[in-house]
Parts: sequence; C-alpha cells; structure tokens
Amino acid sequence: MPIELRHAWLQKHPTPRSARGDFHWYPEDGDGKARTALAARAGEGGAVLWRIEPGRVTWALSFAEVAPADGRSYVGLAVTTASGDAPASALLAAITPLPAAPWRDQPTSMTAEVAPLEACAPAPVPVAVEVARSLAQGLWRGGAATVPDAAEPSLPRLLATLETWLPDDVRARARSGALVTDGSAPSSGPLFHYLGRAWALPAEIAARDPELGRRAWSAAIGLATRAGLSPEAIFDELEALSRSWNTAPELAALLAATGTVRADELAACDARAPAPLAAAADAGRLWSRVVHYWGRGFLAGDELDRRLGELLARRIVADHLFHLDAPEQPALPLRYLRRLRREALVPRAAMDQLEARVAEVAPEVFV
Repeated sequence: MPIELRHAWLQKHPTPRSARGDFHWYPEDGDGKARTALAARAGEGGAVLWRIEPGRVTWALSFAEVAPADGRSYVGLAVTTASGDAPASALLAAITPLPAAPWRDQPTSMTAEVAPLEACAPAPVPVAVEVARSLAQGLWRGGAATVPDAAEPSLPRLLATLETWLPDDVRARARSGALVTDGSAPSSGPLFHYLGRAWALPAEIAARDPELGRRAWSAAIGLATRAGLSPEAIFDELEALSRSWNTAPELAALLAATGTVRADELAACDARAPAPLAAAADAGRLWSRVVHYWGRGFLAGDELDRRLGELLARRIVADHLFHLDAPEQPALPLRYLRRLRREALVPRAAMDQLEARVAEVAPEVFV
C-alpha cells in the first residue's frame, strides 16, 4: 500500500525559506496545529517526540545547535511524518529518522510502498527488560519511555513491532509520547512488565518456544475480554492470585473468597471425604485434592466444574506469564494441567470436563 513520507525542520539555520536567522519551519507548508504542538513539546537536544493517530505517524528528533546568525544556542526539530491508509505499525516501520541536525539540502518528501507488519515473521527483540517495560507503557498510554539512545535509527521499527501487540482499541487511539535517556519515565505495573517480557522474549525461552511470548500475552488479553475486565484489571488480578496460592491456607482462603468452593460445599465434602480438604500439606496438593474430591463426587455443587475451570484457567495463564521471568523452569506454564492429568487421580471423563471448562476461558493455552 502506498504511503507518503514528509520531512520538516524547525531551525535557525538558513534555508530557502529564510536566511535571516529567525526560528522557522522548512518547508513552509505543513499542518500548523501539529507543528505548534511539536514545538511546544521540544525540550533538551536528543529527545524523540512521537505521535500516532489514524493514518498518520510523526517522529521528531530534537537537536541542540548554535545559530550562525547570532551565535546563540537553540533546540530545533527534525521531523518525519508518515501518512496513508495503513496501520500505524506499518507507518512507523517505514520511518528512517533524520539526523539530529538542521536541514542541509535533504529532500523533503517521498512515497513508499509498505505492507502490514503483522504479516512479517517474528524476530528476536534485542531490548533489556527495563527498556521493554518502559516502551510498553509509553506506547500504550503515551508519555515518556526510557531508552539508552534516543537517536538510535532502528527505534521506529522496534516500536512498530511492539505496536502490533497492542489491543485494537488501544491502537485505534491517538497517542503522543517521548523517548528520553535520563531515566525520568514513570515505573510500570504488571500489565506493562509482562507485555515487555512477552515482546522481548528471554533468549532461553525463544530458543525453545519462540511463540510462547505471543501465546502468554494473547491468553491474558483473551481472559480479560471474556471476563469483561480491562487488561490492567486482569493483570492485577493474576498478580494477586499468585500471591494467594503459595501455601495451603492461602489457597483455601482464595477458594472461599472467589466463591470457587462455597462454605456449605466444603462442609458437606469434609463430612463425606476420607480426610478434610484443609489437611493437604501445600497449595499444589490442596488443589489436586480439590479436583480429586470433585472428580470422585465428594465435593459437589451447582456448576462447580465451571468455577474450578475458571480459577484453574487463571492459574495456568498466570504461570505462562511468570515463566517469562523464570525461563530456567520449562515445565512452569503447564504444571497445573499436568497436575490435573497425573496427580488429581480423577476419571478421564472428569478430566476432560474440567479441561473443556479451562478451554472456554483460556483456549490460547492449548495451542
């Protein structure tokens, strides 16, 4: 699909438009409102300003120079705008940043052909975890993100690959941000941490399963969509779940708090079963006992299989995400499915029934 690339400079150095040394844009024609907004955001030399909106992406690199006319220092902008009927990721990927310097006889416009970036094969993303986290938050919300070198020419294409990971409603929004090198960008929560980890997949995981990052991220976003929750809410929920599943008492409290096992169901189960549920030694064994007692009929209740399946799906999705922080544990993502199949000791029909419930909530984990 064809797009247009246009360049513009805000500077005091002479151009065909002005040789007097005054601040001016070259070339003269352009979106005055957008240029005014960019000029208002220009700060220290070296920072990148960007804006994404439907059909247009702007990339502006600020530079510090000394005006030849008066010998005074100033901060200018070298701006590239990609526009056309193409996704923002394709427009971003088409941008090669201008040098951080005033205009010096460069062409001011050109046309190019681009393809949707989603069709490109995945490739390793060589980004440190803290940079990936910061870029994820900045691209999603707008605002500042910290990078080692804001003038790095590969940054537009790098951000373009990250843009393809964002949900459709986020990509449809106009967003503005900046790339800084001084560490002033705000810290991020679990949503942006795991988006960054999934996108910039640890090398140990990428060598075994290059699609695990995309699968873990898709499972979490799918879980949010099916539960009617925002992505921020589901990631906060998964983080809280992980903190409540470390010991048997913690998991027992979680089962009660989430309504997965109700008090009357627990009391009836303990009266029928050979040992109380709470007698399990740790959280893993308690979960296996819950499933075992359900499969054997000791633990019963209306749609209990659905409630167990929903909680189990969250545990499995959480483990997919947490594996991105623990690549040395290859069995982590599916450990609770393995417990269902090997440790719960339930009839095959019951195992299939519970797996089907998990698949309703998080089908991505079975891919």
